[in-house]
Amino acid sequence: MRLAVGCMTGTSLDGIDAALVEITGSGVAMRARCVRHAHEPFGPLGPTLRAIAEQTPTRADAVAQVSLDLGRRHVDIVRQLIGSDGPDLICVHGQTVAHDPPISWQMIDPSPIAGAFACPVVSDLRSMDLARGGQGAPITPIADHVLFADPSERRAIINLGGFCNATVLDGGRADQIRGFDVCACNHVLDGLSRSLLGRPYDAGGASAMKGAPIPSLIDDLYAQLVGQSSAGRSLGTGHELTDWIGAVSGDPTDLLRSACVAIARTIAERVVGIGTVDRVIVAGGGAQNAALFSEIRDAFGSPVVSSGDHGVPIEAREAVGMAVLGALCLDRVPITLPSVTGVADAPIAGCVHNHHLIREIKT
Repeated sequence: MRLAVGCMTGTSLDGIDAALVEITGSGVAMRARCVRHAHEPFGPLGPTLRAIAEQTPTRADAVAQVSLDLGRRHVDIVRQLIGSDGPDLICVHGQTVAHDPPISWQMIDPSPIAGAFACPVVSDLRSMDLARGGQGAPITPIADHVLFADPSERRAIINLGGFCNATVLDGGRADQIRGFDVCACNHVLDGLSRSLLGRPYDAGGASAMKGAPIPSLIDDLYAQLVGQSSAGRSLGTGHELTDWIGAVSGDPTDLLRSACVAIARTIAERVVGIGTVDRVIVAGGGAQNAALFSEIRDAFGSPVVSSGDHGVPIEAREAVGMAVLGALCLDRVPITLPSVTGVADAPIAGCVHNHHLIREIKT
């Protein structure tokens, strides 16, 4: 049994999510249980990270400083999370500030984390897949297999983050995992909220729940989203639909509800396009949006449930997944799959930092 910490900072740029995970066994046969999780807002780091992610020209020393500060913030949340428990490994994703394969940058300086804890720290999870010709994304499908696979069901795991990505699990068969990016999700909803409501996001989907769908707006946004979904590539820099968000106007509640309808329709059509599923499991920040959840439930003909119903809190699914990926990296199991990223020969991924090991080598 190992205690693993996973840390994720998503493209929604709302802060750091961390999870302490108990892992039993090794390789793809391992089992994982979320012990507890925590969230830490970015605070003053947030605006600078958003500016860098939006490709605002930034001095190199400022980029280096925010990378170091982000590593230090991870130290704070990991300490808060673990309490008296000593983790056996920590896996940090870093903040994606650019993704346009073969270029992708998950910015973080992991050295403060490695210096603070007596365990290996795994980072830089995408680079080797990109170097071998893959898209580097999505990388969570194999973790979804560990967390959610059931031999008796064909399941879709839908992550409602800045971008929506999906994993399709055909029973308990690891060789049948499918995964893909779908479309912009919270990037659209949060962008509309910032533009129309003056708030960073529509908490709980409260405003969207008051709105009435506008067919013409749904069709307009759907055309944008289905273009992303059908492109067959990973999504990142330049796919946030910033121009579309800035061009629409009208009643904020109606616009938000219409966006929920268009996003849900795009997701359902992409997933069922590769075959029917017995169960849909949703996670990520968008799963807390009641309007979006409702529209997804209506768009699918299968039961739609929260990942929390399967022991993985919706707000911690990606952090739990990072803990699993870190353990797989240390077990020397490839975490990316040809059927997901398009890589021809899946490599062993991840950089491992361990100041205790380095000290032993030097002596």
